[in-house]
Amino acid sequence: MTRRGLARGRVVADNRAMPLTLDQMLALGAFDGDSAAALHALHAHFAATLPGCSLALFQVAGYPEGQCRLAGLVDDTGVERVANVDPLGQQDRTPPFADALAAALLARREPRVVHVDALLAGTPLARALGAPAAVLGVPIANAGAVRHWLAFGSHAAGRFDALDLAATLADVNLAANLIVRPLATRALRDETVRQRKAIEGIADVQRLLLPDDPAIRGLEYAAHWQPAETAAGDYYDLMPLTQYAPRDFVDPGADIWALMLADVSGHGAAAAMEAVQFDAILRTYDGDEDAGPAGALTYANRHFFSRRSRGHFLTAFALLSRPDLRRATFVDAGHPPLLQRRGNRIQRHGAGTQIPLGVLREHAWQNESFEVESGDILVLYTDGVIEARDANREPFGEERLAELVRTGPEPPDELLAFLRRKLVAHQGGVIGSDDQTLVVLRIAH
Repeated sequence: MTRRGLARGRVVADNRAMPLTLDQMLALGAFDGDSAAALHALHAHFAATLPGCSLALFQVAGYPEGQCRLAGLVDDTGVERVANVDPLGQQDRTPPFADALAAALLARREPRVVHVDALLAGTPLARALGAPAAVLGVPIANAGAVRHWLAFGSHAAGRFDALDLAATLADVNLAANLIVRPLATRALRDETVRQRKAIEGIADVQRLLLPDDPAIRGLEYAAHWQPAETAAGDYYDLMPLTQYAPRDFVDPGADIWALMLADVSGHGAAAAMEAVQFDAILRTYDGDEDAGPAGALTYANRHFFSRRSRGHFLTAFALLSRPDLRRATFVDAGHPPLLQRRGNRIQRHGAGTQIPLGVLREHAWQNESFEVESGDILVLYTDGVIEARDANREPFGEERLAELVRTGPEPPDELLAFLRRKLVAHQGGVIGSDDQTLVVLRIAH
């Protein structure tokens, strides 16, 4: 190259676009830094074919045509002049560049070389870029839109004149998107971790609401609660109520107790929050002694409604046991039926005889009852159990569950373990496609 040619900036080194090699693609695709490091990595990559050039990132999304925000700049020596820490402009409040250089460079969505003459050299954008003699602008296509441009600056006026702009467009977009993909993947991974921690916080609160193995005289029990995701829309509570016994209660050596099993439509964090609110509502209930489960559900339903449509309903099975009367009072609000095993016979109670909560605000539920004897086994569950499917899409089914309850071992912990083994074998894993709750109770007095 002659000195004269160098001075005029017309005779240049080989400016032909060089297709990326596989090693270069692998190196860019393996990038795992932040957005500021990404611009450095792109500058280092392009230095092989465009040495001595600065590299700038322009954000054009959200601005009128021909205007941009300078989102990052690495100068021709590799020194960062503007850190690329806010590539989407979420924190930036500075005015955009809306001068003649920006208009000339960004007027059309195609790569373009602009020679910076005396008039353009005085523009704010030219000064921000370090007073280049020529600027190459390349739009970056991502997710079906052009939100950014890469701009190369050179102090040699003819630095980009021999470039094949069509090939340059392809090569620059390939390189940029190779490095943006891992950057986006990392951002998505970080956001996923953040959201998972938030959901785990909800799940932790929800687990604290589960009964803490209360001691109940005259009752043996075992329970299994398994969310399909981190948090669940299934809810259950089991509590002794002898301390609130009515005046006619004659203590037979066994406690009055109640069980509430509920299932919010759907699953995941939203359903879990509905279940948590349902628990909070129930804890404010102070009904009279004759209202029974129907009074509790009627109260909860009224407060379950909010000023806006919830988008969820809730099935529930509420059960109250009076050992002195050998009677269980219940309400089945759209829930699968309770299975009662006595000897080798199964009887069902409920089967969704009344509507779920969250359908009619002023609905009043009605109590039903059945007799219980010492040795009776009661099994309650959510529909995630009977709707669990195998590889052939066959559901576990209520009939299968009833037969297993009828033939399984009598101790609640053994029967629960037996039912879980059969369920896991059927669905091919511990976790099903929906939340699953199983409660096994045995009347021991």
